[in-house]
Amino acid sequence: MAIQTINLGSTPTGAGGDTFRSTGVKVNENFTNNTHAASRMVGTEAGNVMEVGAFGLGRKLAADIGVVDIVSKNPTDLYSYLLSKNGGAYDTYYHTNNGATPGFPESYGAIRGYHITNNNYSYSWQIFSGIDGKYQYIRSPISATVWGAWYALYTAANTTVDSNGFIKKASPIIKLFAGKIEANEEAFEQNPNFEKVSVGHYLLKNTEGFSDNGWYIEMPKDANGNVLVAVQYQQLEDDTIEVKTFAKKFDEDTGDIVPNLEKPRDIPTGRWIDIRLKALLQPKIKISDTPIDFQPTNLAQAVSEALKDDAE
Repeated sequence: MAIQTINLGSTPTGAGGDTFRSTGVKVNENFTNNTHAASRMVGTEAGNVMEVGAFGLGRKLAADIGVVDIVSKNPTDLYSYLLSKNGGAYDTYYHTNNGATPGFPESYGAIRGYHITNNNYSYSWQIFSGIDGKYQYIRSPISATVWGAWYALYTAANTTVDSNGFIKKASPIIKLFAGKIEANEEAFEQNPNFEKVSVGHYLLKNTEGFSDNGWYIEMPKDANGNVLVAVQYQQLEDDTIEVKTFAKKFDEDTGDIVPNLEKPRDIPTGRWIDIRLKALLQPKIKISDTPIDFQPTNLAQAVSEALKDDAE
């Protein structure tokens, strides 16, 4: 039935309009017919009429919900905390980890997520971002009370595609071409210098040297996995990396493909040698000894400093 409109009559006395009873009937119809928006409560529960900002719709800025303690929270019991704070069965949150909390992929970073209560806990998720921005991790529940393992997300920030088209885990990466180098952001921080001494003879200066954790050099290969040029490399005492490339030859005594030292060759056009550098040491983050709940005033700060001086 359509929305009922009250007839107010044609005169100030209401003559010709609805009676008190007929007015009440129309009002009841408007507020009890579930096909009318006017009969619904405003909110985020099933059957409610949503307002601007519900579930983030139409909101210009995300609401600040503060820091939520999720250290001991499982996929569903966080709901009761959020319910008393913001209302609704769905919410987003974040938590800052200061290095003291176990169970996270890294010592420092931030966590974001989405939690659902009831039997829909499997839709919950958490993403942890490391403080350097290179790695992110994701996990989801395996039950209503237990989180699953963290899984690292591999992106252009922490991987490289080598000369052969394969994705490799990356820290500082330099692509060595015949006449130049290309450094990713992390390698660029070391200000590497390239020098071509002669045909097939290259120097990489001003770096931390080869990575000492995992792979550190990858040669260009053909479709059958054979190297395109034979490569010799070493790290000098000043951490300069020396790379030499030669034509290949067959060693009849060992059956190996070895460099033909009499025939230096440049790295083929359009191909490169991947070199993984040792990462720069990251500065340690100093965590304040002041309790989080301590909010000093000028007087409180003065008293605190005086007591500290007396103790010393």
